Amino acid sequence: MSQATAIKLDSDIKTQQRLMVEEDCRQQIAFTSSHTQDYLEPVLAMSRQRLRDNARRFKAAMPRVRTHFAVKANPDPEILQIFKQEGTCFEVASIAEIDAMLELAVDMETVFYSNPIKSPASIAHAARAGMLWYSVDTPEEVTKIAAIKPDAKLYLRIEVSNEGSNWPLAGKFGASPSGVEMVIETAKSLNMQICGVTFHVGSQCSNINNWVEGIKAAKALFAKLADHGFVPELLNMGGGYPLQFSGDEPSIEEIGAEINKALESIPEHIQVMAEPGRFLVGSAGCLLTQVVGVATRDDVRWVYLDTGFYGGLLEISGEFPVNLISERTGEPATWTMAGPTCDSIDVMGRHRLKILSTCPISAPTAPPVPAILMAFLRLFCAWSTSYLGSYQV
Repeated sequence: MSQATAIKLDSDIKTQQRLMVEEDCRQQIAFTSSHTQDYLEPVLAMSRQRLRDNARRFKAAMPRVRTHFAVKANPDPEILQIFKQEGTCFEVASIAEIDAMLELAVDMETVFYSNPIKSPASIAHAARAGMLWYSVDTPEEVTKIAAIKPDAKLYLRIEVSNEGSNWPLAGKFGASPSGVEMVIETAKSLNMQICGVTFHVGSQCSNINNWVEGIKAAKALFAKLADHGFVPELLNMGGGYPLQFSGDEPSIEEIGAEINKALESIPEHIQVMAEPGRFLVGSAGCLLTQVVGVATRDDVRWVYLDTGFYGGLLEISGEFPVNLISERTGEPATWTMAGPTCDSIDVMGRHRLKILSTCPISAPTAPPVPAILMAFLRLFCAWSTSYLGSYQV
């Protein structure tokens, strides 16, 4: 294939993906629009069928990989039940999420505790619940677990590149090469078993090579663990699988193709798993929020919503990709978007929005009926009936 042909093929694929993203937004508008009638409060409208489709699509892209939904992405009981019906396992990071698993009546030995730093109380709670697998990345965590759950199976989180992710996690978690040595020595001294390796490429990651290099690093660590007398059983590839906002992001099928090739070097007796969160729930929901006020401050136009930083829009403040659709038909203008609280952190940056209809943008008053925004956020946050009005469609 010539270089020109390859470039054209890549361009055609990206064009097709952008068209798919546009169609995806149209479908979300269709299943959400009815909830704008008689609007009372912020609402997260979710599609049951999309949740099922997303779970099936992820599994089809990586047949060898066992799917563990990251419960922190959305702990709503009905969503968890849908994923259980689809054969998805789970990953938790808190006592509340452990309790959600108990309520769901899943096999607790298939639930993984991937928060690398856990309180003694949460470890004890997990142990009482029957959980077996715990992530570690420091000697201190090994010592803590050894005192509470000496028969635990540990999986060691290593640092990998987070280049190309919208929300890097490197630095806060992940053992360096020297840190790996310290964890291994501590585990040996306490007779704790390191049975697996895990890594995280960063949230909303568009760099497929991060997973490929992570798998290579895990394979090398398997050999080191074996040299120290451990028996590796697990490769956990973590999360970070991106949603497509513009069509320029790699599809899960493209990511899966490269991961599948890299996994050919991993022995068959190793259980391979992944922890998708955003990918499974992000495109299945749409947050409806209403404008409660507009203001002009030194020629800067502000728009205030009835939800904000603390109610589902946290990641927007970090310049995370977002598609915002307004009921208004006027010309879009640049607005600084803020939430309803008096907290100065409750500001989500500048966005192009249709807030006014027939009024000129410079008009000092808001429209008689506040605009409703459909936020196709595809974010990673705990949206559930505990925080927002919720509809399943």
